[in-house]
Amino acid sequence: MSKGIVILGCNGQVGRALQEIYPKATALGHQQLDIADEEQVLGYDWSGVDVIINAAAFVNADGSETREGRTKAWQVNAVGPRNLVKVALEHDITLVHYSSDYVFDGTNKNHGEDESLSPLSVYGDVKAAGDLLVSLAPRHYVLRVSWVIGDGHNFPRTMKRLADMRINPKVVDDQYGRPTFASEIARATKHLIDTKAEYGLYHVSNSGPIKSWAELAEDVFEYAGHDRDRVVKVSTQEYSKDKIPFAPRPMYSDMNLSKLHNTGFISESYQPLLENYVKNIAAVE
Repeated sequence: MSKGIVILGCNGQVGRALQEIYPKATALGHQQLDIADEEQVLGYDWSGVDVIINAAAFVNADGSETREGRTKAWQVNAVGPRNLVKVALEHDITLVHYSSDYVFDGTNKNHGEDESLSPLSVYGDVKAAGDLLVSLAPRHYVLRVSWVIGDGHNFPRTMKRLADMRINPKVVDDQYGRPTFASEIARATKHLIDTKAEYGLYHVSNSGPIKSWAELAEDVFEYAGHDRDRVVKVSTQEYSKDKIPFAPRPMYSDMNLSKLHNTGFISESYQPLLENYVKNIAAVE
């Protein structure tokens, strides 16, 4: 089902993965449609569109703590979704939107869809606002994800580069979660749409063991043929002490996948995907 689908934010990690699954969809980047521009959004020709998949986002959590970044984050992550809700209501369109683990403070070790929002940062605040706004659309799916890995700049690629440069990186060992590959997000999106699953909020990530960022870095080093013991484990407090601005992170980002699995979706383990991803980087480089 590609006819009548519009992908927004097509140049990001999730946007590119969505285009792999929906090659015939209309794919728009920021230059083609700025979702924060209400006049532009409402003036777009939405005739024949059944589904809007909004992968447009401002994802610089630390940058969101600055005055300029706060404004940008609010415009893209809250005002943009509000504009799309207006379109969805007017044209009876299904709206798909992506949320973040940053809407939680990370006190709970496992996060379900019914957990109260408790963001610690500006980025978390605006993502939470976006979630609430999108929920006003009668036909909506909000997919809340964590630790996204896709095509482009990301954690495994950075760790692989540092390993090859003989740099021993300092990586936090007190934030825990599971990666979510962009391909998994796209696959879950298609599943919910195709199966006509109940509208609402779904938590999405790959399956596999819960690990700290430092443990994932160790895995990347090992997959790249380097000594995993080169990764220097530090606390979040130590890592962030000289970083300004720095957005507070949730300590636990493990998403409960029961609701998604109850729709018939089977999550794929991130471990073989991560190994293949790192080795493919090595092959290309």
